Amino acid sequence: MTTNTQKPNRDILISLLIGTHLSALPLYAGMPLPVILLLLALSVWQLLLIKQDRPNPGRIVMLLIVLLSFITVRYSFGHIFGQQPGIALVTLMTVLKLFETRSNRDCYIIIYSAFFIIASNFFHSQSIWLIIYVFFVVASLVSILIALSDRLNTVPLRSRFKLSSRFIIHAIPMMLVLFFLFPRIPGPLWGLPDDAFSSSTGLSEEMSPGSINRLISSSAIAFRVKFEQQVPSHSQLYWRGAVLSDYDGRTWRRHDAPKSAEPNIAYGNDAENSFRYTVTLEPTNLNWLLSLEYPESNDTSNGSLQYNLNREAMLLTKDKINNVTNYSITSRADASNLALFEQESHKNRLLPARMNPRTLTLANQLLQLSAYDAQQYISNVLSYFRDNGFVYTLSPDLLGDDAMDDFIFSSRRGFCEHYASAFTYLMRAAGIPARVVVGYQGGRMNPLDDYMIVRQSDAHAWSEVWVNGVWQRVDPTAVISPERIEFGISGAGLEREQLPLLLVSDSSVLKNLAFIYDSFQNRWNQWVIGYDQKKQYDLLKSLGLENATPSNLILLLVLCLTVTAIIINWLILRKNTIDKDRVQHYYNLLCLKLQRHGIRRNLSEGPVNFENRIYSEQSLSGRTRDELAFIFKAYRSLHYGSRSNSTLENHYIKKIRKLKIRRQT
Repeated sequence: MTTNTQKPNRDILISLLIGTHLSALPLYAGMPLPVILLLLALSVWQLLLIKQDRPNPGRIVMLLIVLLSFITVRYSFGHIFGQQPGIALVTLMTVLKLFETRSNRDCYIIIYSAFFIIASNFFHSQSIWLIIYVFFVVASLVSILIALSDRLNTVPLRSRFKLSSRFIIHAIPMMLVLFFLFPRIPGPLWGLPDDAFSSSTGLSEEMSPGSINRLISSSAIAFRVKFEQQVPSHSQLYWRGAVLSDYDGRTWRRHDAPKSAEPNIAYGNDAENSFRYTVTLEPTNLNWLLSLEYPESNDTSNGSLQYNLNREAMLLTKDKINNVTNYSITSRADASNLALFEQESHKNRLLPARMNPRTLTLANQLLQLSAYDAQQYISNVLSYFRDNGFVYTLSPDLLGDDAMDDFIFSSRRGFCEHYASAFTYLMRAAGIPARVVVGYQGGRMNPLDDYMIVRQSDAHAWSEVWVNGVWQRVDPTAVISPERIEFGISGAGLEREQLPLLLVSDSSVLKNLAFIYDSFQNRWNQWVIGYDQKKQYDLLKSLGLENATPSNLILLLVLCLTVTAIIINWLILRKNTIDKDRVQHYYNLLCLKLQRHGIRRNLSEGPVNFENRIYSEQSLSGRTRDELAFIFKAYRSLHYGSRSNSTLENHYIKKIRKLKIRRQT
């Protein structure tokens, strides 16, 4: 076997450069600016070398560029290990490989690296639009492989792309068999780097000023909810996420009770306060789920998804949610959380020392005014927020070291995290256990598919206070902006220019298109992205395969792949036979059609003798004789004469397809 050592031509090199950038294009939005600028500079340099047919840089220059690439990645990410810096390095090295391309072997390395880059896009998204884009890029890369194999340059660009698309389409049946039958294993097949899903947007396990209102401008989907029966009112839609108990003067953080501590929730029996629903959660890179208050801990109908209800009434999973995840659950609005040990009481009353003296003084004054009654104190604090000019806004002022003093006495402008934080602080200042809960509030039904959409713009924070032996939800935002709780973020009177266009637009056409698209995306998530082990077993069970063990699945997979491969090969060979001589193929079809009417062609008969015998032996209608005369004449002209008459060939094929044998009556 010999290797072509001739340097690839200019068109191939430019195609490789374009293909590399097309592979990484969806990733550029998340890459740091220094990396993008370096990629741009290297690409422009390489383009100039190709256009002017100049030699590639020497070894010393290449070593310096490689060193510069590592320094740029290290400067941009702070390290060179992990998913994001790794992809940035692979992209840089693929572009650099163009500077030392001397043979087809180097081109193959670049193309295979581009395949790796295009696959890494699925770390960030698995939408149908990305898959369509990947199909286009893969077809482009395969067309370059075809060009590398076409050393005589006999296949034009359009034909190469058409051929590469055909290769991919032929592979789709095999892909579908693998998708449906390859044994689904709970959890990933291998470990991913810690930052593999670090680009996920949404809530985190910390809350500080500005951490939630930055999400309000995002119309991205957080999760979707399908209720089985009644839908709660908008004011009941508090989607509980993380419980934050630690506060350092600026940031609230999780501090869960030990895993051995059991939840203590008393459930009611009122059926009207029971809600059964299924959540389709987008990737969060977090190990907790969203639910209404309070979820039942004995719900086990979730297939491979395992979760438990912890002491703080959070739904915790074993692994982080890095894929679209479905889970069904029942929540009871009449449940009460009775969980508070002495250590928990102490933890939820702690405040940083020597901070916010004016806020502590205010808390003492309001506590005295309340006659040291906790419920009255809560009412007085809420009245203080309502009556002293506090503003609900997406443009809060910057706060200093004594953040609570600055907010309560100077700024008085804030979003939900400001009010939840200040209220919880005032509760602790009075010796009342309190904590912050982050999640979402609200949601909007999709009228086309009867499920609820909860967006990142619905992110919210509220407080929980220990009063009369139970944890009581208190939302100070409801005092400042009751419209926010009743009608959602779009009806809260916030700055419209900072809200997503989809929420503030008055165009019914835009909103209906958004609902149509989301309905399609939801079905894609349910049946493709969310196709897990449980759905695979349910599908096989519906097909009659009750014992779907891994060994049986593998046997079925091999059998289906074999049958699919045979069918695909037969279709390809059959099509190649047809394409090789279309005129003769359709003449054979004509003979078969005539044979079904008792008119058999002898093996020794040519088209002229066969036609004459038909006319002499068969009493055919005039129209049939005219059609046969045209067909035989066209066949003789195309088969024995010029094959370049495409118009005549198309008429010939059309006549044979539509031919009906009619006899004289």
